[in-house]
Amino acid sequence: MSNLLESYRVLGVKVGAGMADVTTSYRQLCRAHHPDISDNPESEELMKQINIAYTVLREKFKRDSAFGQRQTYTRPVRRYPQPAVTRQQTQDVQQQTTEAYQQRASERAAVSADAEKDAYSVLHEYFIALNKYDYTRAYNYLSEHDKKNITPESFVDWRESVARLYPMREFKIAGGSSVAVVTWGDEKTFHARKFRVIITEDDYSENANHSGDIDKLVINENGKWGVFLGYKEVNELTRTFDKRFETKKKQDIEKRWEEYQSGQHAEYNMLNLSGIRKPVSLELYRQRRYGGSMTFTAISIKSGEPAGAGREELLRSAAKTILAAMRETDVTAYAEDGVFLIMFVELSKKNAENIISRLIESIRKNAGEQLGSQAEIVYEYGSWSGNSFADMDTLNGILKRFNKKI
Repeated sequence: MSNLLESYRVLGVKVGAGMADVTTSYRQLCRAHHPDISDNPESEELMKQINIAYTVLREKFKRDSAFGQRQTYTRPVRRYPQPAVTRQQTQDVQQQTTEAYQQRASERAAVSADAEKDAYSVLHEYFIALNKYDYTRAYNYLSEHDKKNITPESFVDWRESVARLYPMREFKIAGGSSVAVVTWGDEKTFHARKFRVIITEDDYSENANHSGDIDKLVINENGKWGVFLGYKEVNELTRTFDKRFETKKKQDIEKRWEEYQSGQHAEYNMLNLSGIRKPVSLELYRQRRYGGSMTFTAISIKSGEPAGAGREELLRSAAKTILAAMRETDVTAYAEDGVFLIMFVELSKKNAENIISRLIESIRKNAGEQLGSQAEIVYEYGSWSGNSFADMDTLNGILKRFNKKI
């Protein structure tokens, strides 16, 4: 009966029950099995087992209570008196701490300055390559993250499309940088330098200078600096350029037609030599920016007779013939002395040759007898398409034969 588990079983309580539950169960069993009360012949033996079980559990609780109240002995610590610290010693310690902090701060500043210098150098070389249209070299300065998402071919195509929207442009770092944090894919987080960059573009229109600010990040990947574009940023810039393309193209066309309405040669119902300069310059700007084909033609009509009513009638007839053959988008002008200028918009070289030859035949046919036997029709033209761009000097080279200049 000394077994604790047997004692719990005899008293009919759960193993680990408290003293209050044990006492309650003991009293209930005594009232039920005491020989003076019960008629059971085995009640006396049963009562002995109940008393033994109760005694075992009660002694157990006494031992547990006594062990819990025992105080742990702690060895006293002998404390020695500390030497007195003077005020001068305290000040020296504070000064040493301050100097150490300043030294660490200067070291961190030097490291940050070197990092910013390296980042500036990478971005500077990147923009030098862009300004020289060396896009393959510029691709080498991209970060490793961008090179995983952007192929060299797609990068070159994208930069060429941007260069078409920003002809003769120049990238310059506006100075200043701030530290930014770049995270992608929950895998890598890098500190980067953020630079402010200005784009300057030149064209042949009156508003030749355009500038805008963009932000570029120079990111440090495993100790190597690279220009961080980001795949999403490339797509966003492409959409921005496409939107600017449509807006600018619409503005250019509206402006060109406004200019077309001014500078008219009243007698021949077309522009004069000074009036054609603005529409032609805008057309040159459009062709360089948006691409496409363009043909510029100069036609000289010499009647072979002295100036008079017949010659004037011949030139008016030629002007009517030219205007009747032109499209709405073409630009025509009379440059005096029988020289007509025509700017064919979106017209290839082969189609321009056919139109010019048919136009001269129509001029001869409509002029009839007004075109004397000594009459002469001479023309000169130039065509540009694709990546071949014209400028004002090439057009004036065509007009040099006729002693004209736009």
